[in-house]
This record gives sequence, structure tokens and C-alpha cells, in this order.
Amino acid sequence: MPIKGLKVLPNPVFSELPQNYRLSEEQKSFYWENGYLVIKELIDFTSLYSYKQRFLQICKGIVDSPVMIVKEQALFEKNLKPEEYINKLQEILYDDVFMTYGEHPRLLDVISQFIGDDITAIHSMFINKPPGTARHPPHQDLFYFPIRPVDKIIGSWTAVDHVNKDNGCLYVIPKSHKQDILYPHGDVPEAGKLYHGILNEETLAREHARVSLDMAPGDTVLLHPRLLHGSGPNRTQRHRKAITVHFASSACEYVDVRGSVQERLAADVQAAATRRGLRVSYQDIWKYKSKQVKGVRSNL
Repeated sequence: MPIKGLKVLPNPVFSELPQNYRLSEEQKSFYWENGYLVIKELIDFTSLYSYKQRFLQICKGIVDSPVMIVKEQALFEKNLKPEEYINKLQEILYDDVFMTYGEHPRLLDVISQFIGDDITAIHSMFINKPPGTARHPPHQDLFYFPIRPVDKIIGSWTAVDHVNKDNGCLYVIPKSHKQDILYPHGDVPEAGKLYHGILNEETLAREHARVSLDMAPGDTVLLHPRLLHGSGPNRTQRHRKAITVHFASSACEYVDVRGSVQERLAADVQAAATRRGLRVSYQDIWKYKSKQVKGVRSNL
């Protein structure tokens, strides 16, 4: 008989998953050829449930967390409850619960097969994407990172809820990473503030070239940082939760982005930091928010 007031977790359907996951040569080849790879049921149900509960605890103000809350401004102005207007939580690497995703042994085993055993987590988000959330235009994750070499950076994105085209699933442009180009990005129509997109979308990311990634909870897609990808608006009446971390080999190095297509973004980020009383370089900002999650930290 359940004890009154005690939370009981649902039966974890994936709880018996092994702590490692060895990729086949076909899977590795697919990633390098196409710039992405979907792995079914990589993350267990119990972990996914804990992430959803942590998000709700933060929404309700039950716990203190060092995460940064990002609101969907149009929804916030409607005086909705937090779960209905919070678009995502950023910088989740130092939250006691969310950090278990970036340190998940099964995920890190996969990541190490692409970038080696010394791994630094460099960027992290829990994405809520409530109903009415705008699209995320086609972009390259590398646009944000002052880190090289490119092939030693990889993103992981795990569905916490079922995701499909109706609620704004990811789409990718296969093989677009092979152009070896970081395209200019900026503000584009029908996208939220700070959701940068490539400026020549109609040429580089035509609708017919987009592959939508329908995913079930626990499914995880790995993304090359140069791959063009984005997501549509959420047109349903339910949320589309996901969790994501970008990883880099700890042997990577910070680079000067002056004179590159990243220069304006770096200047804007530094200016925002200065307004908060912080005088730091763009590279230092990334260094401060990263976290060693496996092996030995060297350059990052």
C-alpha cells in the first residue's frame, strides 16, 4: 500500500539498459557522411522522468537551480503559468539533476567513439517548447562556438517527449556539413529573438532537402556542428520537451573569432556581459560555463 505523500516513479521501461553502447561501423560512417545519426532508446525512461520533474520543480520555484531561464516573450505577455511560457533552460551542467544527462555513461560512451575519452561539455539546454513557440530557423551550431577543430565537437539532442513535425521536431539537411563552410547568421523572419539563422535559407535549406526527425522519448540524435538544421513551430496543444548538450574533446582550443562571421555575435555577448559588470573575453565566457565530464581536462 503506497505511503501517503510519497512519490512513486512509474515503472522504468528502459532501466535495464547497459551502461555502454558500442556503435557499428555503419553507424559511424553514416554520421561522418550525413552529419547526423539517430540512436533509438539511448537514454532510459527513469532519467527522462527525472528531467521532466526537475523542470517542473524549477517552474514552481520549489528548488534553487543555477540554470538560466529563457522565456517565449509572446507567451509570457499573456500571463500564463511558467510551464506555458518558459521556452528553455540554459546552462544546466551544474544543476544536480540535469547534470546527470551530460554525465550519462551510456551517452558518454557513444560520444567518446567520435571525439575521444577526454570530454568537456561546452553547452547545455533543457528545451520545453510550449504550444505557440516559434520556429528555430536553419542554422549551424558552430556559429556559437569559439572552439576548434570542428570535427572534435559533437552535439547530442534527446527527445524527452514524443516529437514530430506537428510539435516542431528537428529537421536536418544531410551532408550539408561537408561544405566546410560556416555561413553568415543573423535575425531572420518568423523566428524568436536570439534564434539566429543562416541568411540565405531559401538557397541552402530548401524545404525539399529537409529531413524531419520524428523521435520517441529516449531517442537521441548526434549532430555535427557544421550541419544545417532547425526546428518548426509547435502547433499542437502539448509541450515538446528535449534535452541537449554539446561536447568537445578536451584537447580542442579556443580561437579568436575576430574577422570571421562570428565576430558580431561575440561582440554582442561580450557587451551583455559588460553590462552585468563582467569584463571577460568571449572565449572566457565559454570556458567558465563548460564542465569536464570524462577523462582529463587540458585546453578547454
